[in-house]
Amino acid sequence: MLSPRFLFALITCVATPVAASAQVALPTGGTLPAVDFERHVMGLVSKVGCNSGSCHGSFQGKGGFRLSLFGYEPAMDFAGLTRDNLGRRVNVVKPDESLLLLKATGATSHDGGMRFGKDAWVYNVFREWVRAGAKWTPGSGKIDQLEVFPKDFALLAADKPLQVKVTAKFSDGTTEDITPFCDFKISDDAIAALSPLGLLTPRQPGDAGLTVLYRGSVQAIRVLVPTPVQPGGYPKVPEVNFIDKEVFAKLKLMNVIPSDLASDATFLRRVTIDATGQLPSPDEVREFLADKDPKKREKVIDKLLAHPLHGAVWATKLSDVTGNNTQALEQPQTTQPKRSQMWHDWLRKRIADNVPYDQMVRDIVTATSLDGQKPEEWLEFVKKIDAQSEKGFTTDYPEKKTLDLFWRRQQAVPIEQWGEKVAVAFLGIRLECAQCHKHPTDRWTQDEYWAFANLFTQINFTQNQFSSTDLKKVVDTENAARKEKAPKGNNNNNIPLVRELFIAPAAKGAKPNPATGRVPTPKALGGPEITAKAGEDARAKLATWMTSPENQFFARSFVNRVWAHYFGIGLVNPVDDFSLANSPTNSRLLDALAAEFIKSGYDIRKLEKDILLSRTYQLDYATNATNKFDKNNFSHSYVRAMMAEQVVDILNGALGVSETYTGPDEPLTGKKILEVGSSRVQNPGLAYALRIFGRPPRTTACDCERAAEPALPQTLFRMTDDTILRKFTDGKGRVAALAKSKLTNEELADELFLATLSRLPTAEQKAEAAEAIKTAKTRTEGITDVLWALVNTREFILNH
Repeated sequence: MLSPRFLFALITCVATPVAASAQVALPTGGTLPAVDFERHVMGLVSKVGCNSGSCHGSFQGKGGFRLSLFGYEPAMDFAGLTRDNLGRRVNVVKPDESLLLLKATGATSHDGGMRFGKDAWVYNVFREWVRAGAKWTPGSGKIDQLEVFPKDFALLAADKPLQVKVTAKFSDGTTEDITPFCDFKISDDAIAALSPLGLLTPRQPGDAGLTVLYRGSVQAIRVLVPTPVQPGGYPKVPEVNFIDKEVFAKLKLMNVIPSDLASDATFLRRVTIDATGQLPSPDEVREFLADKDPKKREKVIDKLLAHPLHGAVWATKLSDVTGNNTQALEQPQTTQPKRSQMWHDWLRKRIADNVPYDQMVRDIVTATSLDGQKPEEWLEFVKKIDAQSEKGFTTDYPEKKTLDLFWRRQQAVPIEQWGEKVAVAFLGIRLECAQCHKHPTDRWTQDEYWAFANLFTQINFTQNQFSSTDLKKVVDTENAARKEKAPKGNNNNNIPLVRELFIAPAAKGAKPNPATGRVPTPKALGGPEITAKAGEDARAKLATWMTSPENQFFARSFVNRVWAHYFGIGLVNPVDDFSLANSPTNSRLLDALAAEFIKSGYDIRKLEKDILLSRTYQLDYATNATNKFDKNNFSHSYVRAMMAEQVVDILNGALGVSETYTGPDEPLTGKKILEVGSSRVQNPGLAYALRIFGRPPRTTACDCERAAEPALPQTLFRMTDDTILRKFTDGKGRVAALAKSKLTNEELADELFLATLSRLPTAEQKAEAAEAIKTAKTRTEGITDVLWALVNTREFILNH
C-alpha cells in the first residue's frame, strides 16, 4: 500500500496543471508573470503571517507547523508548507481547497484568524503558486542588494502622498520591484500615515523613521514632513562649528527655524547640571550674569569639563554601560560595594585625565589581574588594595592599568553573555535576538552571534586557578594565611581570598550554533575571523579591530552616547541600538562627529567641548511656530529628566545639606551621590529615592534599565517624603542659614530662586515670595514654604 506522503509526491509530479501560468495583478501596478516560492510566497508569509500570531513574534503553529522568521530558511519553510502534515497544506489539483488558503481566509477555523480575503491579491499569489505545482527553485530568492526609493529620506510635500518603491537585485542577476511583498513600519504615525503597501501620506510636520523588511533584509530611511514656508523666507542662522552646519542644514530643508539662544542664566544651569550633575551656587550665577566677557560661556565650559565632579558624572554613566552591578561581583558580600567603588573610581580617573577613549576601552576589553607584573609584585598590590578597602572606600585601584573588575563576577558568565555585553557597551549593538534565529531587524545571523561569543572562551576566573605555578604558589600561601586568621566557622565565601582573572593559553568551551551543530570560527561583528595562537589573547585582536578608525560602530556609538547625554536623546535612539532598522535622525551629523572624534585621537573632552560650544546646544527651550512639534532635530533645547543621582544631589544642593550614609556606607559621608559607585546603598530613604527616579540595578546589558520617564511617586516624594522634609529642618541647611541672616524678604526671595532655579525671580514672583515670607508665622516657616514650593516646580526638577 502506498503511503499518503508518497501519493502526494506522485500527485505533484503527475497531476500538476500544465496550463501556462496566469499573471497576477499587483496592487502597486503591473503584473507578476510567474510566482516564485522564495521571492513571492515567502515574502508574503513574512509580511502577513501564516500561523497563530504573525511571523514577527511567533513562528510555531499547531501540529508542528513551523515557519522561519521572515522566511529566512526557505528549505525548511517549503517542507513545512508542502511535505509536512501529509502534504495537506497545499492541493495542486484543487488549489482553492489548500489548507494554506482555507485557514488564511477564515474558511477553516484556526487560532491565527483571518489573514486575507479570497478577493485579495495576496490570495491570488498563493493560489497561483499552488496551481502551478507548488514548486521551489533553491536559491532563486537570494538577495544581493535591496534598494529603497527615495534613497536616504522621503520628503513629503503637504497633502501629497508618496509611494515608497523597493527593488531587489537577486543573485541570478535579475532585478525586480518587490514593494508589495515588503513589510513597512514607521516610528511615529503622527508624522505620516503608512499603508501596508508603503504609501506615505503626510499628517503633521516632523521627522520619523521608516523601516522596510523583506525576508530578513532590512533597510531604513527617514520620512520628513516640512513645516509650511513662513512669510519673509528662511532667516540666516549663525553657525559656531560643524555641528551647527549639519543641524541647521536639515532644519532649513524642513523649513524649521531654530529657537533663539538661551539666556545666560538658563545656559549656566543647563551646562552645570549636564557637566557636573550639580546646580550652580547663587554666587556663581551672580558672577556669571555680571561678567561682560564675550567668551564667558567658553570659559565656564572649560572650567566645568575640568571640574572634579565631571569625571564622576561619566563614571556613573559608564558604570551603567559596562555593567557595574554590585551584587554580581565576587564575594564576600561586604567587599562588593568596595569593588563597585574601585570600578567607578577607575573610570572616573580616566575621564579626569582625559585618557583617549580607544585606550580606555582597550584597557577594559583586554584586562587581566596581573597587568604584566611579577607574582610577588602583584600580590603586594592586592594586599595593599585589600587593606585600604577594609578601612574605607578609597583605594589605589584606579592606578591599575586595566579594569579586571569588568570580567570578575561571582557567578560564571556564559561566553554568549560576554559577547552581548561587549557588543552593546562598546559598539552599540544589541545582539540578543540573533541567539536563536536571524536577527529580525538587523544584519546579524545566528552563526555570527555564536562566532562573536567564541571570542571569549579564554577568560578564566575560576577559584584556585592561576596563570602560572609560581603565582599559584605565592597566592596559596597568602590564602592559607587569610583562612587561618578568619574566625572559626567562616566558609570561603566570607573570606576575601586572592583570585586572578587571566587568559587561558588555549581556547576551551567554544559553543556551536544550535541550528547547525557547527562551531563557528571566532569572528568580529561585521569584521574578520580572529584566531589566537597558544599564549595569545583573542581579545587583544578584537580590541585592535574594534578601536580601528575603520570600524563603523565604535566611534559612532560613543559620540552618540555623548550627544544623548547633552541633548536628552541620541542621533540614534535608543543609544545602544545601532541597527539597520534604526536609522540616525541626522546621519551626516553622526558621521561628522565620529570623524572629528577619530581625527582628535578619541579625545573625549574635545568632543564634549565641540558639542557644548555649538549654538545647537545653547539654544533656548522656548519654541516658535515652526519648531513646536520638533522632537528629534534639535531646533530647540529639549526639556528632559535628570539622572536619579543628579536629582538627589541637586535637591541636596538646593536645600544646603549633605547626604546621609548609614551602616557600612558611613565612610562615604561628604560624597555626592554621583561619586558613589555601588548600585545599592544602605540608607533606605536614599535607596528609595534613587529607585523611583530611575537608577538602574545594572543587571542587564541594556540602556533601557535606567528609567527616565516622570512618575507620580517622584512628585509625592518631593512633596511629602520624610527624607526630604527632614532636610528642610536641618540645622545646618539652607533654611536655617537664611533664617539667621540679615537679608530682607526681597533679598531672601532672590536667594531662594538663585539656589533652586538658578535665576532671579520676575518682579511678580519676587513680590509674591517676599509677601509669603512676611506673612508667615515665623521667618523660618516663610522661607521653608517658599523653598518647598520652588523645589516642587517642573522648572526645578527638569533640565532645560
